[in-house]
Amino acid sequence: MRAVQATDYGSHLNLSVNTIPEPMTIPKGKILIQTQAVALAPGDARVLSGKCKALNGPPSFPYIPGGDSCGIVKDMGGNDPAICGFDVGDRIAARFTEGPRGALAQNALISPKMAYIVPDNVLSEDAAALASSASIALHLSRRIKKDERVLILGAGGGVGSHLCQFLRLKGVQYIAGVSSDPDSLMKEPISCHNALDYNKKDILDLKEWGTDVPFDVIVDLCSCVWPRLLEQSRSKSITVVKSAKEGGRYLTTTPDEPWFQLNGIGGALGLFMFTPLWRAMKSRLWKSSSLPAFTFAMSIDNDLGLMEEVFSLAHENKLKACIDHRGPFDFTTEGVQEAFKIQESRHYEGKVVIRVPMDSE
Repeated sequence: MRAVQATDYGSHLNLSVNTIPEPMTIPKGKILIQTQAVALAPGDARVLSGKCKALNGPPSFPYIPGGDSCGIVKDMGGNDPAICGFDVGDRIAARFTEGPRGALAQNALISPKMAYIVPDNVLSEDAAALASSASIALHLSRRIKKDERVLILGAGGGVGSHLCQFLRLKGVQYIAGVSSDPDSLMKEPISCHNALDYNKKDILDLKEWGTDVPFDVIVDLCSCVWPRLLEQSRSKSITVVKSAKEGGRYLTTTPDEPWFQLNGIGGALGLFMFTPLWRAMKSRLWKSSSLPAFTFAMSIDNDLGLMEEVFSLAHENKLKACIDHRGPFDFTTEGVQEAFKIQESRHYEGKVVIRVPMDSE
């Protein structure tokens, strides 16, 4: 079979499509699928970079990258179809559970724990995108109330483009988006009420939004503004969002640096536990603080119910998968390298998706 292999840490230039042996055995707790599409995520580029190799690097090189996928079940590997909800021949979408690797191959071993059967009217490329980003977006949308004004940083990305749709379905009062292409945010299916280009406008200046009513919630999907809010809070000059005591909230899915480096468990605890906990306490307990209440909202606890709701909405045509207009990318060395290059750049609209051909293609 053909598979994408990374020969070393570094960049997209270390990726190539090669012919390798098919899996001969299926490990316990895995199933075998014939892959049709893979959606990239920040974790794919982060693993390839080697900055987090101490905790989530591959066991050896070469390794097969990619974690979120859609494909046809070829072998259940001893897993009970009645428990999994699907069987051989079914088309399923899956999110990675152990690490973003192993999916970019014509035949891939995946976990059935976070896999769900795909409706007939949903394309495989769309299903791979929805399984990952839309599930996270749905989780975030549940933290936002109908009568709130919401500012979304990174509204055109994988999570953001789906979050905007969930908030519109929920009837949220006002949705403002930030992107390098604000015009696209005002069109379907994203359909923000207002949008700004962060390259041309100061997104933390409330006047730029043409209103004097601060936002109730900032959803930061770009890891870019909390340090600025801290700086503004020292002079109590925050105007773009309400303070915690007024009900203002700040939700983020990433640390301040998107391509962070981890050298061990201590660094991970500091980055993902101690720093968010300190910020949450300070923003809520300091009576004089003008900061919104900080929440690190990354974990979705392997909730298969999220994926079920996502695909139910997609089946009803109420939710549309957002895929970067340059894709889906070809399953060639050039195509895969270009897809990862865009993912590394963080300048993409929707999900970066790679289409995986059948053996005969």
